[in-house]
Amino acid sequence: MASNRGTIIVLSPDYCSVIRSATTIRLRLTRSIGPLTAYCAKANAAGTDYEDSVIAVITPDSDGNASFVFPAENYPHGPITIRICGGEGDDRDICHLQLYNRAGKPFLQGAETAPQPPLAEGMKLIFSDDFDAPDLSISTNDTSARYYCHKPDGGDFSQMPFTDVEAPGNPFSQIDTYLRIRADLSKNATGLISSTHRDGSGFSVKAPCYFECRMLCPNAIGSWPAFWLLTSHTPPSLRTPTDELDTIEAYGLEDLDHQNQVGYYMTSHRWNQDKHETIDPEAFYDMRTFGNRLGWDMCFHTYGTLITEEETVYTCDNIPLYRHPTQPISKVQPFYFMLNLAVGGNGWPVNISRYGIIDLYADYIRVYAG
Repeated sequence: MASNRGTIIVLSPDYCSVIRSATTIRLRLTRSIGPLTAYCAKANAAGTDYEDSVIAVITPDSDGNASFVFPAENYPHGPITIRICGGEGDDRDICHLQLYNRAGKPFLQGAETAPQPPLAEGMKLIFSDDFDAPDLSISTNDTSARYYCHKPDGGDFSQMPFTDVEAPGNPFSQIDTYLRIRADLSKNATGLISSTHRDGSGFSVKAPCYFECRMLCPNAIGSWPAFWLLTSHTPPSLRTPTDELDTIEAYGLEDLDHQNQVGYYMTSHRWNQDKHETIDPEAFYDMRTFGNRLGWDMCFHTYGTLITEEETVYTCDNIPLYRHPTQPISKVQPFYFMLNLAVGGNGWPVNISRYGIIDLYADYIRVYAG
């Protein structure tokens, strides 16, 4: 990975660190791009959703140094992202400072605060993980664990390796009632969880069903967070005809395409069938056009997929965005889910050296069935 740390460098606090009160954010610019603006998502006045807010407009000094105070008590408790922007056109830079805020109050946190999704009406909750148990129950070899930490069919795909929970580079932590998956450049490690193990045991369910995950994703060049579904076979195999439903595929492109960072893809693949077919590969949704208009990297969103015998529907915050006819295999085979923070693996530039570490936080995962 090349070392290109961007124009805006946060000197303190450390990226992905914990803050407990009002905190001074200290910056340095490697070149002049004019004034900077810092943003962070907070609860709206009604307390029903997030809204973007300007923390400060900052003018660096002649040496490129700058600072501002982040009033942590006014922002949600838990994972937050401060977006620091400056410049225009080719001179534009965006730095995403991820922090864990111990100040402030919890906001829309936990499955107990979320009603049953409208598209799951009439279905029964059959799986729920609020990540509040004493341990995360993730394992490489123990099939009694709730999650397996690799792609079950052996097809790990991240350029930065998906790492065993038992390894020194273990990427998984439970922070309050969140699952944290950390990609760490120094350890060359990142993580994936699967509800099915490599022997085919674990959790899966047939249609009609609805899967959802509430999460906050990182944004760095080459980061590839996703929540997605595969049809289940025993044992899992890369050669078996399989349907893949990508509830969210987000691509970190902060220094390459400043528009794409606020959108994501919902894609269906038909593997090992008459031919590999991607259904509507251009199913890209700009998050500035619906809901609270905040991207996947700025606040928690709930991403869902409904599968019935007739159609498959993809949602964000219970807003249906995209649908297609349910494919033949999806009608009869059960699905399992995966959640991952991949870094690279699909041929685009990869560079998380600005941050060194990036974090994905999952608040909860729920599955309903009819």
